[in-house]
Amino acid sequence: MIKKVLIIATVLLLAASGCVTPTPTPVTTPTHAPTETPSLTPTATPTATSTPLITTSPASVKPIIKVTSYPTTVNGESNFTIKWEVSGGSPGNISHTAVHWGFNSGGENISDYPRTSIIQTGKTPQQFSVELKAPASGTIYFRAHAIVDGTNVYAPEYTITINPRYTGGGGGY
Repeated sequence: MIKKVLIIATVLLLAASGCVTPTPTPVTTPTHAPTETPSLTPTATPTATSTPLITTSPASVKPIIKVTSYPTTVNGESNFTIKWEVSGGSPGNISHTAVHWGFNSGGENISDYPRTSIIQTGKTPQQFSVELKAPASGTIYFRAHAIVDGTNVYAPEYTITINPRYTGGGGGY
């Protein structure tokens, strides 16, 4: 009897000191029926054995371009700024981004806009800006455009009304 108590006490002391680990309880992972949506939360508690992590490449994110700031009206022959941001893509290389503009409404084809701002490049996500000089009067139609990983992306068309430049003149009193 004393022998059994000594053996049990020794085993308990060894277990408490970390020299002996108890036999792990088997973990079962539930299987999902084909109509269930898989859960992103773990379904089992990690065991003492380690398994290598399996990583996959991130899925490609559709590139997006968004105009973030522009004036709706400017005075003729004055400078103004248009700002936009380009995001998405994988790896997200921006080989071209610019503001394409003209005096007539156009479509997604950038050749509809006869004028182009300076062309810039970079890596997503990134913000861009360009300063343009307004004509004396009229309306400017523009859209921001980028090529991200070889894919063309376009912002919607925007308009800026040009207030005719006041040239003074006329008579005095």
